[in-house]
Formats: sequence, C-alpha cells, structure tokens
Amino acid sequence: MNQFKACGLRRDDQIEAIPLLLEDDAYLWYADNSDAIFNFETFTKLFLQQFKSTISSSTSSKGGTGTLVTTVPDYSSTSHLQRTVADEIIKKPTYFRGSQDDVHDWLDKLEQRFTMANWNDEQKLRYISIHLQDDAYRWWMQTSTSIKTWSAFITAITQAFGSTKVQELAFEQLKWYKQTVNQSITQYYDKIIELCKKVDPVMPDSLKLKYLMVGVKESLKMHVALQDP
Repeated sequence: MNQFKACGLRRDDQIEAIPLLLEDDAYLWYADNSDAIFNFETFTKLFLQQFKSTISSSTSSKGGTGTLVTTVPDYSSTSHLQRTVADEIIKKPTYFRGSQDDVHDWLDKLEQRFTMANWNDEQKLRYISIHLQDDAYRWWMQTSTSIKTWSAFITAITQAFGSTKVQELAFEQLKWYKQTVNQSITQYYDKIIELCKKVDPVMPDSLKLKYLMVGVKESLKMHVALQDP
C-alpha cells in the first residue's frame, strides 16, 4: 500500500496494476477470481485468505520445530511496479486511430499509464508513435518533425482529431456545472477537470481553479482554494 501511495496511484489505478505484479500461482489465482474482485479492498481480503494458508512447514534439524514460511514474494517495490508498467506500455499500447476514437478519453487513459510508469515528457513523446494507428499514425508521420514537446503534441493531436461539437458541449457544461447535493468534493473536482481537459487540454491551472470555484458549494470553497488542480 505504501508503495502504491509513493507512485501516486488512485484506487482505480491500484486495482489495474495488480495483475502486472503477480506471477506464477498468484497470477493464476487472480485470473480465476478476477470476476469476484471489484475493488482493492476485496482483492486484499481474498488474497490474504488464499495465501496466508499457503505456507510450508519445515522441520528444524536441531529441535524438530515446525517453521512456517509464507510462499508469497514481495512484488510491491516502487521500481518493480514502474518497470512492469513501462514494459506493458510498450508491449500493449493504448491505441488511437483517429477521428473515430475520442481523443480526450484516449489521452486520459494514456496519461494514467504514463503516471504509473513515472515517465517524463521526453519519454512520453519518444514512444508515442507505437500508440498511433491508421489516420493518427499517418498524421504523426507528417507532423512529427515539427512537434518537439509533449504539450505541443497534446495541442496538435487535439486540434487534428478533437470534435468541435464535443468541445463546445463541454464548454457549456463547464460554464453552468454546479456541485450536486450528494456529490463529494473529489467527484466534483474530477468532473470539472475532465471538462476542462475537453475544452482545452493545456488549460492553465489558474483557469481550472476559477471554474472549480464557480460551482462548488459555498461551505467547501475554502477547501477547493487550498487544492492544487
């Protein structure tokens, strides 16, 4: 858990990272039981139930005392997680084909994987071509020489394949969106940031904060002001 926190992984990201960290019997167990695992807490409970009982008993040559040794290795180091995710990014790309795909959703999924791998902007740009197919790949072959930074890539591909209608709808929602009665501050924050990205993938943080403050409950405005968007 501490290593997941060190990587800055959200709960949803943690559950997605689990199969990348398991090997041999542990991976086979997960494959058989994945349908019953809905969140990280369920995984922890079932995993401990399974492997706490998977122990070996060895007899000491001196006293014949049984020594219990767990058979579950530690796969939770931060560096191991990052290497594993980086390998998966390269071996199993998150593909984007062009206008038939939602460029904003694709970028969100891609950024989540990059964050888990702790990649910097230079690494993101270096490997971006393996994630592009069809029209998107042809576009990249024509424009790659003029794109030197990750932020420039985001702007360029959004302009090339982003839907104006989707952008306009997101802007209208952003102007009038209010935090609902049963909506937590985290849910509200995530929704506003999602809309901001659809309107402008490189929107300044100061403008994001402005939109956050407009629709948040009065009692929570101070809380939002202290957050870093």
